[in-house]
Amino acid sequence: MSEDLFQGFRLGDLQVEPLKGQVTGSYGSRHMSPKAVEVLLRLARQPGEVISRTALLDEVWGAGQGSPEALGHAVSALRYALDDHAASPRFIQTLPKRGYRLLVDPAPSRQFVAAAHTHPEDAPAHVDFYSELKRRGVVQTGLTYVVVGWLVLQVVDVTFEPLRLPQWFGTFIAVLVIAGFPIALLLAWFIEIVEGRAVIDRRTGAPTPTRMFSRPYAAILGALALASIGVYAYDHYIGLPDQGVTSVADDVLEIDAPVEPNSIAVLPFLNIDGSEETRIFSEGLAEDVINRLAKVPALRVSARGDSFSLPPSAPSADVRKRLRVSYYLEGSVRVAEQKMRVAIQLINSANGFQVLSRTFDRSRQEFFEIQDEITSLTVSNLRLVLPPETQVILSASDEYPDLDAYVLYRRGMDAYHRPRTTDSIDEALDWFDQSLAIDPDFAAAHAGICTTYASGFPVTSNPAFIDKAEQSCAAALRRNPNLDVVHWALGDLYLHTGRNQEAELAFERALAINVNNVSALSGLADVYYRQQKTQLAEDTYRRAIGLQPGNWSTYNALGWFLYQNGRYTEAAEQYMTVVSIDAANMQGWANLGTSLMLSGNFSDAAPAFMRSIRLEPSRYAYTSLGLLYYYLGEVDEAAVALQEAVKMAPNDHRAWTNLGDALSFSEQSESAMAAFRTAEELAENQLSVNPGLSETLIDLAWIKVMVGKAEEGREAIARAEEMTPGDPQVYFIKALISVRSGDVTAAYDNLEMALEKGYPPEMMAAEPHLRTISLDPQFRILTAGSSNKKR
Repeated sequence: MSEDLFQGFRLGDLQVEPLKGQVTGSYGSRHMSPKAVEVLLRLARQPGEVISRTALLDEVWGAGQGSPEALGHAVSALRYALDDHAASPRFIQTLPKRGYRLLVDPAPSRQFVAAAHTHPEDAPAHVDFYSELKRRGVVQTGLTYVVVGWLVLQVVDVTFEPLRLPQWFGTFIAVLVIAGFPIALLLAWFIEIVEGRAVIDRRTGAPTPTRMFSRPYAAILGALALASIGVYAYDHYIGLPDQGVTSVADDVLEIDAPVEPNSIAVLPFLNIDGSEETRIFSEGLAEDVINRLAKVPALRVSARGDSFSLPPSAPSADVRKRLRVSYYLEGSVRVAEQKMRVAIQLINSANGFQVLSRTFDRSRQEFFEIQDEITSLTVSNLRLVLPPETQVILSASDEYPDLDAYVLYRRGMDAYHRPRTTDSIDEALDWFDQSLAIDPDFAAAHAGICTTYASGFPVTSNPAFIDKAEQSCAAALRRNPNLDVVHWALGDLYLHTGRNQEAELAFERALAINVNNVSALSGLADVYYRQQKTQLAEDTYRRAIGLQPGNWSTYNALGWFLYQNGRYTEAAEQYMTVVSIDAANMQGWANLGTSLMLSGNFSDAAPAFMRSIRLEPSRYAYTSLGLLYYYLGEVDEAAVALQEAVKMAPNDHRAWTNLGDALSFSEQSESAMAAFRTAEELAENQLSVNPGLSETLIDLAWIKVMVGKAEEGREAIARAEEMTPGDPQVYFIKALISVRSGDVTAAYDNLEMALEKGYPPEMMAAEPHLRTISLDPQFRILTAGSSNKKR
């Protein structure tokens, strides 16, 4: 093995250090296992040549010592370290049933160090100016600076008022960003980073050894440092311009926008001390006041999602423009030991004048009394401008639990609203149990346990979850049948057990109590979809988004609906919104990758799956990543990913099904059959609880065929077609069943129907189970145009 490579080398813009087991690139440094290092060094000895799996196993692990799974793990680890993807490889290419190939010639590190010190007289005589700008990182620096500067100004604009920053701060930052731009460009031209040190760039046109973004980032940081010194000196000796003062009258003229009559918004309350407990109180107080005001006849109340899109203490001009309300309520909360201070202001959005200002210094145990008093004061102070029917507040149906129980309940709902995993389910149940330990009659906590068990059933496939959900919902109804969250939980339980009519009634009852219950509205949309009321379902999903445009779960629900109807590109757009709202949402990234993959965009799907796994390894991501490898023909890598999925979620029938498919093409027929039998048992368990799960029925149809029960498979897919005739997956599975039975004519009829319903031709062309007809002219016509999109 080459000593030069062992000491370190570069692959493109990456620095590889085998002795340290480390790869460094623009994304930072990543670790490699010793076996992964040995595999990479073996490939680097013969770049561009195919190294067989057998050769790699014998040379790295020793003759007869390694296994295909171990090699697959090592290659997957290498791809992660190199930030490479099997769908669009830059460094390591997989050749199915042949081996692997290194696509980039390695260059010893010292060649780059020598190049960094090339003398000007050694450089080419004629260099294109734009190319030189790119080489020196000036173009990248300029573009990056513009984006970073814009983001900084946006952050300052949003946080200026809530943080009560001095007037000169905004001006200082704006001047700093502007002044730093030319300095950044000059630094990028003259300064480069070599081996971690800043040196003068004296080369012209020579290849650069530096990482792609090191130079621009260094230039930007240096520019901001120099500009801050310069702007401070200018302000000290000359003075920055003062911010002009705008009168309230000018504001009113500027914001002469139509507003809704008899309307009010409740902005998020400011958390004064920043503690977790105060956050729960401030959010809960604002949400509960919104719900109470929504019960006042003829009073229009801005939805929580819209109101919470503004920061606490937003200017009245912004409130009037964004929310189009006549009045708004803002406030702040501070908690210190057993004392609570709540300050509120009711403000006229037209002129910014206060209609009401009140401060409550109470015991924290009087939290619910404060809620009632705020609602009552708000309505009574609007009595002169609101219609007579708003003067009477509907009798409150809310409950008043022990305050400590309420705090624990809110924590449980925070865990419930995170992406559904066994960990988040267990955490939510634990918080709810702690809440009930303090207040056993707290109906909302019983409802929380009910919906957590109900929604957790698809994750665990544990029928006991449904029994526990029914017990908890019954307990909640006995204690308070007038709470909207109780009926929402009951509707969720009915939905997960296939009782669609009862679910519809429960969700409607929840919405009758609280029209702003977005979870009940999304649940109602799910019911409409199950009832094949497709357009009504879509309209209801979009209504839920309108109620809470900042709630990622509403976009996730719409994305699921679009995905089920074969509208994969539109589904991907919704999941893009999910991850833009919550960039750490591993479920959103996994769903995005799956939608991109099914729309034929394999190259963008792989990074989404890897992002999901880096955030939090989950069965969703590993199952989808395994499916991607499967469609790319890399069945060994597919099996490795899917084995991780079933390890994390042994009750997930879909992961077992996909594993069976992958193993059936890797000469492991016995293991494949075992996987399919496990999937069959799990899918039947799920359908025994909810026979209306069409997506599970589709999976079961294929599983039955693969375990030799073809007639049962055909019966299952026929039932699925009756339930969801618009799902393209139904017809695709029917086509696969027809191919296995030898009925090619029926297969083509169903393939055409699947395409008509939205099934992507790229996926059809990549399906290994269709290889027997893949060379037919008719099949090529059906999948025309897909070959250029797969990689």
